[in-house]
Amino acid sequence: MTKRLFIALFIAFLSVSHGQLLTLTSVDSLNGKPVKEFYTTAWLKFSGFVDAEGIPNESAMHLPSIPTERDSASADPQFHADLYQTRLMFVSKFQTKNMGEIFSYIETDFYGGGGGGLRLRHAYVSFANWRIGQAWSGFTDVEAWPNITDFDGPATGAWVRSAQIAYFIHLKQNATIMLSVESPTTDYGRYLFVDSLIKPALQGIPDLVGHYEIRWPRGHFQIATVGRVIEYKNVLHNRNYLIGGGTSISGSLQVNKDDKFIYQVAGGKGIARYLVSFGGGGWDAIPNHQGDLDLVPIAGGYLGYQHYWGKKSLESLEENHFSSTFVYGYVYLKNPIETPKPSLLTGSYASANLYWHLSGPMQFAVEGIYGYRTDEYESPGDDLRVQFIMEYNF
Repeated sequence: MTKRLFIALFIAFLSVSHGQLLTLTSVDSLNGKPVKEFYTTAWLKFSGFVDAEGIPNESAMHLPSIPTERDSASADPQFHADLYQTRLMFVSKFQTKNMGEIFSYIETDFYGGGGGGLRLRHAYVSFANWRIGQAWSGFTDVEAWPNITDFDGPATGAWVRSAQIAYFIHLKQNATIMLSVESPTTDYGRYLFVDSLIKPALQGIPDLVGHYEIRWPRGHFQIATVGRVIEYKNVLHNRNYLIGGGTSISGSLQVNKDDKFIYQVAGGKGIARYLVSFGGGGWDAIPNHQGDLDLVPIAGGYLGYQHYWGKKSLESLEENHFSSTFVYGYVYLKNPIETPKPSLLTGSYASANLYWHLSGPMQFAVEGIYGYRTDEYESPGDDLRVQFIMEYNF
């Protein structure tokens, strides 16, 4: 037994390679694979920026944070840099006779405790078409995320992680349906101060999410839906229910050997918490001055174009090449009570970058980002940010 353990550990330390920092495998095998396999890796990211308005969000061009003319806020430029986006990943695989492979994944970054502490991003187990744990919501399309330095990206990006029980139906080799029950979140507190008749309530009904995805050699397409029941209490402490929901369409299209389009459009009522710039901001619903809540309609989308300079293909592993991604996005939040103005927020987002893929695991990038928005009084504001990063994939 001691000899087998020594051999396994020796092989593990010889298995250090790009993408896997440390690999441990058992000596016994099943179905042509080690019965037990574990590996860990890391992704180091230095991120810095110069921001013209000094908005409080230090990881992204956060449109709702841009001050408007009504705020009478003077420009307060700032420089900031940190490594909070650095990630640690832990993976295990266990082969079984009856269930096939059991796969587990844990990923953290360092945004915990306001910055510098560990924060859980993903933690789930997958087996026999099931996934249980915290992972990307079924409303998310990770492959439609543009290659940009901004941590959030366009305001309507559906980059949501949630605790969930998900089931995958593989229709054929290139098409999948995902159905999930996901943890709900109370996210309508932004304007409750104007109506003391409304009280928050614990959410007792999970969100229901599903998507259909199909792939082909030059791209993919996904359509996703979410249904939500938003609960609140009135002045009599009676529990009330609002039914919200929305749809997202996203995908990618490779236009030649080097370039590709990435796109997403999303819309619905009461789904602001699923869109990256609005989750946690209390935008799902607003009080209507009659002792009730009204769901906020939201719509928007983005289009990105990624170009590899020179004759390097998307699959190329050659070193010292460059790429750029250009993105434009737009978002609109309608005011359901039309007072004082018909919209709560409109916004535009534009970015352009240059990535230098220096060598295998290392790359550098610089990016210019412009954000523009209006508030609930249609007062405008804008911001300009120059972001720069260094990434190293262990």
